[in-house]
Amino acid sequence: MHRATQFLPALLLGVIVGCHDQTRTLSPSFATSTVSPTCPANPTVTVSDEASLRAAIAAARPGDVIAVSGTIEVTADDTIATDGVRLTCATPGSGLVATGFDVVDMVTVTAPGVVVDGLVLDGSQAGDSPYLALNDGVNALAQDVRFTNNTVTCARFGECAFVAGGTGAVVSDNQFQATDPFSGIHMQGNGPDPTVRFPIRIDGARVQRNTIIAITPSLGPRFGAIRVFDADNVMITDNVVSGPWRNGFSPFRLANSQILRNQITGSVVDGIRTSSAGGGAPGLVVRTVFSSNRVTGAGRAGVFAQRACANQFASNDLRGNAADLGLLLDDSTGANVVAGVQNAVVIDNGAFDCDGDGRIDPNIITGGVSHHQPAPPDTGGAAPARASHRDPQPL
Repeated sequence: MHRATQFLPALLLGVIVGCHDQTRTLSPSFATSTVSPTCPANPTVTVSDEASLRAAIAAARPGDVIAVSGTIEVTADDTIATDGVRLTCATPGSGLVATGFDVVDMVTVTAPGVVVDGLVLDGSQAGDSPYLALNDGVNALAQDVRFTNNTVTCARFGECAFVAGGTGAVVSDNQFQATDPFSGIHMQGNGPDPTVRFPIRIDGARVQRNTIIAITPSLGPRFGAIRVFDADNVMITDNVVSGPWRNGFSPFRLANSQILRNQITGSVVDGIRTSSAGGGAPGLVVRTVFSSNRVTGAGRAGVFAQRACANQFASNDLRGNAADLGLLLDDSTGANVVAGVQNAVVIDNGAFDCDGDGRIDPNIITGGVSHHQPAPPDTGGAAPARASHRDPQPL
C-alpha cells in the first residue's frame, strides 16, 4: 500500500461515527430571517453613535462587552486591539453600516479572543470587507477569534469576512448576502511568500452553519463562497451556499480536514474545486474527508479535483450539475477514495505520484466511473482585475 493511502480507513471511520434611520438598510426579510441573536443584559458599555463606539473600543479592557444600540453609521475602520473584547448588540437588529469607501475593513480585529456577534453589519460600501481578523506575528495578533450570529451585507467587489493568520478562528451561524463579491468567507495563512507553507497558521479554523447567498456572480476566479488557503485541521460543515458564486468551496493547500454536510446550489463553475491558485503556487489538498455534501446546479462539475491526494469522497449527492458531471479527478490527483456518489457521472483521469516513490498512486473508486475523458472547460469566463486596498491580498 502506498504511504498516501494508509490513513484512509481510520479517517473514514472517524467521519462515520463522528434603531435610527439610515440611507442604506438591509431588507427586513434578510436581516431577520435566520439570525436571532441574544443580546447581553449587562454589557460593560452601550454605544449609540460613532464617537462613543470609537471611544469605547479605545478604552476597552480585556473581557469588556461593548453593546451597539441601534444603527451606527461609520466613516472609518474600527480596530479592536484589546484581548477578549466582545462587540455585540444591545437590542436585536442593532449594528453598523459603512458610509463610503473611506471604510476599508469596517471592523478589524488584531487581538486574541475577540468576539463579534449578534450584529447587523452592512459593509456593502466598504472598500474590502465588513470584518477582518489579522495576525502578522508582530503588531497584529488575532487568534481564537469568533464571528458568530451576525447578519452581513458583504463588500461589493470585496469579501464577506476575511481572516489572515491566527489559529482557531470560528465563523459560524451567520447570514451573508453578497452583490458583485470578490470572495465570500475568505481564510488564509499569513506570510511573505505564498509559494511556501505560511508561518502564521490558520489551523483549527471552523466555518459552520452559515448561509452565504450571492445575488450576482462573484468575481474572483479562484475563489468562491468559502475559500481556505494553507491550513490543517479545518472544519467546513453544515453551510448553505446559494447563487452564482464562481465556486461554492475552493480550498488550497488544505490537509487533515473535514468538509461535511454542506449544501451548494447554483455555482457558476464548480460546487467544490480543489487547489485553484494563481502564479503557479505549489500545494495539494490532502488527507481530507468530503462527506454528505449536496451540490447541484454547478456550471461544470459538482466536484472538480486537481492537485488532490489521499482524500476521501464519501456519500456526496452530486446530481443535477452540468452534463450530470458529479466528480472529476484530473491527472494531478491520486490515492483518493471515492464511494457513494449518487447517480452522477464520475471521471477519473488520475495519474499522479502522490508520495514520490516513482509510482502512480491510482484513485480508488466504488461504482461506475469513466476514465481518461477530457475535462469540460471552465464556465466562468474572464474575471475583471481587482486589487485589495490592504495587505495581505486575498490568495
